[in-house]
Amino acid sequence: MSKIAIISDVNAGLDYIGYDPEIPVLRSIINFGDEHYVDGIAIKADEFYARLKANDSVIPSTSAPTVGEAMELLEKLIEEKYTDVIMYSISYQLSSIGQMVETLREEYEDKIKIHVVDTKTATYLQGYIAVSAKEMAKQGKSVQEILDYSYYLIDNMHAYFVVDNLTYLVKNGRLSGAAGFVGNMLKIKPILEMNKQGKIVSKEKVKTHRKAVERALEMFLEEIKDVKKVKIFVFHTIREDDAKTIKKYLEERCPNALPIEIHMVTPAVGAHIGCGVLGFGYFILER
Repeated sequence: MSKIAIISDVNAGLDYIGYDPEIPVLRSIINFGDEHYVDGIAIKADEFYARLKANDSVIPSTSAPTVGEAMELLEKLIEEKYTDVIMYSISYQLSSIGQMVETLREEYEDKIKIHVVDTKTATYLQGYIAVSAKEMAKQGKSVQEILDYSYYLIDNMHAYFVVDNLTYLVKNGRLSGAAGFVGNMLKIKPILEMNKQGKIVSKEKVKTHRKAVERALEMFLEEIKDVKKVKIFVFHTIREDDAKTIKKYLEERCPNALPIEIHMVTPAVGAHIGCGVLGFGYFILER
């Protein structure tokens, strides 16, 4: 009989959902120059963003989990008699964590079956897919049933983000230096989306942050207006009051939505987008 473990990586924001989802995560390192912190253990989101805000001239970098850490986790799962493990990875377009776990499949095939899902997203959108999978595993669903539902969620999600400062995106290769410089000078606020391939791309450019958020919400609502049931998440990097305003706005306009949740963006993702980010994403649960 199958015993299925669900694992993920720290980018999924599972440290901040208010309860233990019983999903082990591979953790990235946050690097502030010569200082190195394990995300979610040595540094938490509040402290991380406070530090960013206090000194915006230092742009942190991240280091992905190692093969050794992945192997250590797999060995632990084998000891606990798991037959299968499903890894819910941050988008392959944003990090190579999922591909790294995939490289271990052959080595472990006689001990535990490894399945890796490229969620094509990050933050708690990634986390929600993993949590849904964990619930199904607890209900005794098969690996195939869990994978099928996971891919359904991935095919029926979309997210928009508005960033306050282009510097982080430029530094991390999301925009060219020239585009970032001009954007910051003119206060251009790109509306970013997570596309079907799991890339962060610029959807539209708007003159002010407020107008960018309004336009992003307009597109967001247009996409889900005719569906029967939708799950919506609002995300922020230390912009909680604005996130609450967006939540209320969406609650008033989305009678088809399950309770809307607000989530903080984990430091491993925040290092690449900075402070002042607002985002919202959905999963269409029933059309």
